[in-house]
Amino acid sequence: MTNEIVIAGAGTGEMTLTQEVKNALDDADVVFADRRLAELIPVGKKIVDIKNFADLENESGKILLLVSGDAGCFSLLTVVKRKFPGKKITVIPGISSLQVICAKAKETWQDAKILSGHGRALKESTFLTTVERNRLTILFCDSKISPSWACEKLLCLDVEVVIGSCLGGENERIFQGSPRDFADTEFPSLSIVLVRNENPYVPERLHLRDKDFHREGNIVMTNESVRAVIMSRLGLRADSVFWDIGSGSGSISVSAGNEFPFADVHAVEMNPTAAELTARNAMKFHLHNVTIHNARALEVFDTLPVPTHVFIGGTDGELSGILQRLKPPVRVVIACVTIETFTEAYEIMKRWEKFEAVQISAVSTKNLTPSLTMMKANNPVMILSAEKSTFPANNPT
Repeated sequence: MTNEIVIAGAGTGEMTLTQEVKNALDDADVVFADRRLAELIPVGKKIVDIKNFADLENESGKILLLVSGDAGCFSLLTVVKRKFPGKKITVIPGISSLQVICAKAKETWQDAKILSGHGRALKESTFLTTVERNRLTILFCDSKISPSWACEKLLCLDVEVVIGSCLGGENERIFQGSPRDFADTEFPSLSIVLVRNENPYVPERLHLRDKDFHREGNIVMTNESVRAVIMSRLGLRADSVFWDIGSGSGSISVSAGNEFPFADVHAVEMNPTAAELTARNAMKFHLHNVTIHNARALEVFDTLPVPTHVFIGGTDGELSGILQRLKPPVRVVIACVTIETFTEAYEIMKRWEKFEAVQISAVSTKNLTPSLTMMKANNPVMILSAEKSTFPANNPT
C-alpha cells in the first residue's frame, strides 16, 4: 500500500511528453492510464485502466496516474484529492490541448473562458452565453458535444472558430473559419474548439429599468420598484431553474436571465402577443437562457424542468392548481393586485415555510407641464413569498 500518488500530465502525445513526466514513468511501479496512452508507458510497467483508479489502495510501490493533457485542466486531480485525503499527492504538469490550440491560433489564453462537454453535461444556453460575453471561449469536445454541435449552435452569432483534432498525433488537423463552414463536418471525438468573438456583448447593467424594455399596447409589465422587491424575495442562484408564470412583457424573466445568465429561465404566457413580446425583450438583452412557452401553465406543467424557484404574476384561474402541484423543494413568490388573489394564495402559502407578505405602494414623478411635476401613485401590489419544502399533515398541498 502506498502513501504517495503521482499525477502526471501526458500532454497531447509523445511529441509533447515532457522529460519530467518521462522520468516519473521510468520511476513508477504501477501506472494507471487510459488505453490510448499505453504507448507512452515504458515496457515492463504494470498498467491498470485509469477508470479503476479507486483500486490504487490495493497496489504497492510507486503509483503514477497518467492523465491526458495537463493534470490541472479537467483531470482526475480534484477527485483524487477528495477520495484520498490522507495521501501525499505530487502533480507533474503537462502540455494540454488548450495550450496547443491557443498556440495554433496565435492566442494567449489567460482571459479565455474554458468549457468542457467531454463526458460532462453542457447546456446550449451556457455555451452560447459564454461565447457571446467573452472574446475567447475554449471547448473540450467528445462524440456528443462535438465541433459540429458547437458550430451548429454558433450559427446565430458572428464569430470565428479554430478547431483542433487529434492534437499531438499523426492525424493532427487544424481547421479555421466560420461556424457555417464546419456545422455539417464530422470530427474525431478528441477535438477542441476555440471560438473567437471580437465584439463580445457586455450588459450595461444588471438591474434593468422600465424604459429598457420593449412595450406594446396594454400588455402588463411589473413596475421596476415592485420588480426589485420580487427579485430580492425570489433569491435566485446561478444554477436555479426558474418559472415565470404569466410573464406578460417578460420583465421578470428577462431580469432573472440578465442577473443570472447561467440559470434556466422558463417564461410561461398564454397570450400570444405577450409571449412574442417576452421573446423580443429576451432577444434585446442577448439572453440564451430564457425559453418562452406560449401556453397555459397547467398545460405545460409536466413538460418543464422541475423548478427551484417560481414567480406567479398571472394564472387566469389556475393559481390553486399550480400551487398544489408544485413539488418541494421550491421557493414561490406571487404578486397580487386583487384581494381575491391575495386571499387564495394566502390560504395555501401561510402553511409553508418562511412565509412573508409585503405590500408595495410605489409613487413616482410625472411631469404635468414643463415647469410642474406631481407624484403619481401606482396601484399597490401585495407580494407573498414562501418555501414549499414539507407536506404538513393538515395541508396536503
